[in-house]
Amino acid sequence: MKRLLVLMGVVVAVIPLLSFSPYPNTHGILLQASSLSIDRVPSHQTLQKIVILPDAPFDHSEAKKMIETLAHIDPALLKKIADQHIYLKLFTGKLTDEPSARYLRGQTPRGYISPATWDDVPGLGGSHLVLVKIGHSEKGKGHGSVNLELHELAHSVDYIVFDHIHATSPFLAVWREEAKQLFPHNYYLLDYPEEYFAESFAYYYYNNETRAHLKETAPKTYEFIKQLIERTRQ
Repeated sequence: MKRLLVLMGVVVAVIPLLSFSPYPNTHGILLQASSLSIDRVPSHQTLQKIVILPDAPFDHSEAKKMIETLAHIDPALLKKIADQHIYLKLFTGKLTDEPSARYLRGQTPRGYISPATWDDVPGLGGSHLVLVKIGHSEKGKGHGSVNLELHELAHSVDYIVFDHIHATSPFLAVWREEAKQLFPHNYYLLDYPEEYFAESFAYYYYNNETRAHLKETAPKTYEFIKQLIERTRQ
């Protein structure tokens, strides 16, 4: 009996380490194992498997607000994100203090002007571990996106869930036609189709006003994203 209890203790101790499998290069607490309650948030059961919280003190109200924004995403797509082992880590401090981003220390990101470096950037997406700084969701807080968490997660949706959809001929045609209408003079989005996809995704999901603006100003982009989402429901 004692031996069985010891074995059970080992299993329980290992579960948190396996929670981030197969991409565990981070530290923190998976939302479902935390004390932060999101029971009334749509898709909370799926989000609990995606969101990682800091293991140090953080602003709970800001974190919950960010999770509520992520809940705008269609349930079927959120499930795809979870199934693909994509995690979104909410962090405090510097981006480059996170284990998966340490290699970027001192480097200037694409689209930024020196002396800005990755140390100052509040988010990073595109891999199985998305990093988003708590309290920096809004435009102007170290970035130019309408919403940081949606934009960064969109890069991973693009690269992993939809296998680099931004590089396909249908999307490139839409980007070339509508990017200048939706984001005039924003050369970062005009030069990089992956950034245009991520920001359009953020507009699609952020709120009713941004979605309506996307639909009116870039109808083909809106329809492209809508069709992608419908594919996840099949």
